[in-house]
Amino acid sequence: MSGTTKDTIQKILLVALSAMAVSIVCISFLSDRENKEKIQYLKNEKSLVQEELKDIIKNYDHLTKEHTQNSEELLLEKKKAEKLLDNIAQTTLDYESLTDYRKKMIELRKSNLHIQRKLHSSTSSGPIKTSFK
Repeated sequence: MSGTTKDTIQKILLVALSAMAVSIVCISFLSDRENKEKIQYLKNEKSLVQEELKDIIKNYDHLTKEHTQNSEELLLEKKKAEKLLDNIAQTTLDYESLTDYRKKMIELRKSNLHIQRKLHSSTSSGPIKTSFK
């Protein structure tokens, strides 16, 4: 091979390697930014689930004060909500575990509403309150 051909091949390889290096840096940057967005989303969702569970717990506290005759059932359900809240606080969430916690929270919310309706029908004192802040 002549010197000119060798230089041309080296320049082409250098340009190709440079382009690959720039591509890898860009991909790393975009991937890092996407991961940060995912982490922020999971933190926000975790916080929303925790707030919802705190509301459910407050609701059980209120119901326990109003309906002492059903306090065992209410305390059992409240403990379930508190346990779930503790589990969430100690867990690093991913999409799958967040989905599981949301499903459990929805079950607790349904149970809470069912108990409220049952207690409300026995006392019938105005509309059902679903939030106590």
